[in-house]
Amino acid sequence: MDILQTVFQGLVDLGASVFLPIVITLIGIILGMKPTKAFSAGLTLGVALVGMNHVMSLMTDSVGAAAQAFVQNTGVQLKALDMGWAPALGLCWTWEYAFLMFPVQIGINILLLAVGFTNCLNVDMWNVGNKVCTAFLVAYVSGNPAIGFACAIIQCVFELKNADCTKYRLQKLTGIPGISMPHPMFLAGIYYYPLTHFLDKIIPDSMNIDAQKIRDKIGIFGENHIMGFIVGCFIGIFGGYDYKEVLTLGVQAGTALTLFPMVAKLFMTALTPVSNGATEFMKKKFHGRDISIGMDWPVMAGRSEHWLMMILAIPVIFIYAIFLPGNIVLPFGGLMDICLIVPLFYLTMGNMLKMAIGTLIGLPLHLYVASYFAPHFTKLAQITGGASVPKGQMLAWFGIDILELRWVFAAASEKNIIAIVILVVTIPLAVYYFKSIKREDMEFAKELGIKTEA
Repeated sequence: MDILQTVFQGLVDLGASVFLPIVITLIGIILGMKPTKAFSAGLTLGVALVGMNHVMSLMTDSVGAAAQAFVQNTGVQLKALDMGWAPALGLCWTWEYAFLMFPVQIGINILLLAVGFTNCLNVDMWNVGNKVCTAFLVAYVSGNPAIGFACAIIQCVFELKNADCTKYRLQKLTGIPGISMPHPMFLAGIYYYPLTHFLDKIIPDSMNIDAQKIRDKIGIFGENHIMGFIVGCFIGIFGGYDYKEVLTLGVQAGTALTLFPMVAKLFMTALTPVSNGATEFMKKKFHGRDISIGMDWPVMAGRSEHWLMMILAIPVIFIYAIFLPGNIVLPFGGLMDICLIVPLFYLTMGNMLKMAIGTLIGLPLHLYVASYFAPHFTKLAQITGGASVPKGQMLAWFGIDILELRWVFAAASEKNIIAIVILVVTIPLAVYYFKSIKREDMEFAKELGIKTEA
């Protein structure tokens, strides 16, 4: 057991930019690619991950600091500081049972591929940390690690199912064939799909004001760098910056929005040869089954709609944080609320109006669930020494992935009646979601000219 823990912890400690290229290189070789081409694809993926991380850090550091200044100017006291996703998942890895989740996820994926339940080969091993997070939170609230792992296993199964039901949607959005999206955040669709489906009924396609259409209509003002500059300046003004700092923030935000699609092209460069190799390999091994490679969400990062919506949502986030009764979280590390806005982008196919409505509805839930879990993250940090927590303060994660499902699992395990009722309702919601989203996916396949399996 100690040897297993040491091996997997060593892999995790390498970081996503090293670990995932190793995984992709090995998978490429197994799939029959030449070692040099497999290594090139893996290294390109590492470059893409590092590049995306730097651009996201630029955005978070510059825009986040201005937003933080805005809150400080209000004088509101919020005692739970938002860590953001990286420190939060890093903290979860300090849990004593965390290392077991690697073999659990891999074993489930292989088993479900073998029996034909899924056609997704999930290579996004870095996000095993999200299963660790679910297992820890439920285990800590319930006092039973077995219940925590059971919920994490359900999450694994749901992720693979969702990847199968949305792979042509992903190809429509990215242009990359043969990949799918088993990231946990997209399970938010179980709860948000009824809303977006309703919005589809009442908001015609002609009201789609996505960034590309804005760009076509307003010319230079629709370009990424111009949009980023305008919005960055706007946030700087609200943050109380002087004119020099406002202009600097505008340039930084414009830089980030310009670089996102450039870096995103590297994901296509890295993944296309691996996808082609996987397709040929799986046709031989699985008798023509349409196997997809499950990847992390940044393969969609080239689209500007979600980035623009994240920036526009920041002032709203702070208004909610300040005025919502019962909220104790100060959003900071996770101001770019990826885990709400990206799933909405996915469900609405980039319709900015529908994304905005979903964002306004979803943000309060993120704050309240972050407040609910803040004592548990804080306790883990104190017990393991994974982070320093000043007296009288707490650690929180605003923008937590699949917060709806995690809260339902955790609160139901401590016999919360409301959570138990929602858990029961989640079952028919999940059935409705997977069936409906699969039907839509078949329509996307037809649009793309893809012949699907019967």
